[in-house]
Amino acid sequence: MTLRQAEDLLSHLKLKALGLDELHERVRLSGSAWTRDQLELFLLCARGVTRDGTGGFHAIAASAEDDLGAAIVEAVRSFAGRPVPAAQVRARLPQHFVTTDEQVLAVARRTAGLEVFGPKLIRIAR
Repeated sequence: MTLRQAEDLLSHLKLKALGLDELHERVRLSGSAWTRDQLELFLLCARGVTRDGTGGFHAIAASAEDDLGAAIVEAVRSFAGRPVPAAQVRARLPQHFVTTDEQVLAVARRTAGLEVFGPKLIRIAR
């Protein structure tokens, strides 16, 4: 399954819960050669995807903080692994994020894969 196929599938699951058989048929029709077991493993590991009591899968919509956290991770990665001041991270965020250095630091503290240390520095956690 390609990244685009996975994104489409997860977007659809945010709108409606679907069973594994129906999901596998959708994936197969999109051109993927994944087996039913591979798809199930992917769904069980995917962030924000849950399985209900009837066996249906559903993805919860990402919150604004999740979106900001993902954008912060990408901004920090763009500095090639070196520690970055929060102000420089904020400057590299997409323009639709209106935030402060303090909010960037607070979200970074709660985001898996990031570490805040020293005088307002952020880095990828090891």
